[in-house]
Amino acid sequence: MRTDESAKKISRMFSEVYFYCHPAFDIELSHQAVRALQYIQMTGSTNVQNIAYHLACAQNTASEIVRRLRQKGLVEKRRKPDDERVVEVVLTIAGQRAVRQHTGLDVERLTTLLEQVSDAERDAIEHGISLLLKVVRGEKT
Repeated sequence: MRTDESAKKISRMFSEVYFYCHPAFDIELSHQAVRALQYIQMTGSTNVQNIAYHLACAQNTASEIVRRLRQKGLVEKRRKPDDERVVEVVLTIAGQRAVRQHTGLDVERLTTLLEQVSDAERDAIEHGISLLLKVVRGEKT
């Protein structure tokens, strides 16, 4: 199989796994808001300029997204302890839960499904996803 065909197949499979195993959402969010939350989660803390760069949008658009996320209690802004001129955007506990709901899988449903396969199959699934994640992160395999 050619590499591009493999990439398309993995993308379709990933999408289908998410379709069957996505959790219910407590809070409705736009796609850009979810991407902003996920970016903040992956970086630990960031600023509006970095969010704008990640979302490929204007800084005022990113500011508006952050403002709405703050209103929903999903992020907070705080001054950086070592340089109070810098304002960081961080996830709240509710924001962490929202990221899991909007980007993760329903762990209970997945557990039920994984109980239906053998230990060896479960290990193979975990190994395959782990290997893909290493490649995506640019880590050595």
